[in-house]
This record gives sequence, structure tokens and C-alpha cells, in this order.
Amino acid sequence: MNCYVLYCQSYKIENLCQRFNQKEGIEAFIPQIEKHLHSTNELVLKPLFPGYLFIKTKMNQIEFDTFLLLMKEEKNGVIRELKKDDVSALTKDEIHLLKLLLNEQYILKMSKGYKQTNKTIIIEGPLKQLQEHIISVNKREHFAILNIEFLNRRIKAGIEMQDKEI
Repeated sequence: MNCYVLYCQSYKIENLCQRFNQKEGIEAFIPQIEKHLHSTNELVLKPLFPGYLFIKTKMNQIEFDTFLLLMKEEKNGVIRELKKDDVSALTKDEIHLLKLLLNEQYILKMSKGYKQTNKTIIIEGPLKQLQEHIISVNKREHFAILNIEFLNRRIKAGIEMQDKEI
């Protein structure tokens, strides 16, 4: 299975996701992140990578490029396909990282953890397998920053910090 990334106009991305999902052999998704709103103390879903549409398919690069060309007007809103050296499919490591972070609905859920000495210990959530990559935690805003880059930016994930081990 290959995974391609399209950079799209933000206000058209939902519509594009629906159009791609109507095509056979294609699964399009917009990764979401659970964010804590400090003002209302609630969790909301926001795009993890604003403007990016992810496409899972068995098509290779040439087949996918041809597929995109044949979509013509249907792909209105796609700005460009992200490519590295003429290959836009995510690497096996990048796909593995997405599988670790996202649930079946492609949502990066909040993790729970606590501080022990100078280390963050994750007791629940997707960051449990990546706790050694946490470089900073903002307890007030409920997020952790990892030393892992994806789409040229550091991964930022939701975390609920507790005072001590439960």
C-alpha cells in the first residue's frame, strides 16, 4: 500500500477528500488531532497537517500521476503533489509513524503522562511507544513536541499531564 500527500486549498479539502473516496481503490483522509481548548476546557478535532490530504492506494507513482491527470476538473483545489526526487509516496518509516500515531479514524488522540525527574512517562495513548522522542511538554496548553520531523515540521501531539504516577 502506498500513501501519497496532496497539498490542497484548505476550504476545498473536505470536498476533495469525499471525491477521492468515491474512486475505486482509493482511501483519502485528513489526519486530525485532539486539541485541548484552554478557554473552554474541552477537546476539539483540528487538522494535524492543515491543507494536506493523504491518499492510500495500491497504485504506484506512475499510475497515481496518470490518475491525477485524468481527474481534470474533479481535482479542483489540489495545489500540488508533495514529491521528493520524483517520488511522492511516503516512505515505509513515515507510514509506520502514521500508524503509530493515528487511530482507525485517522485521529491523533490525547496521551496521558506524568513527569518523573526530568523525563516524561506516558501511561496511555499513542505517545507511549514514542516517549523517548519527547523533547518538551507544555503542561498548560496540553501538548508535547517530538524530535521527529514529518512534512518538514516537528510532530506536536496532545498530552494530559498528571501530577504523579497513578
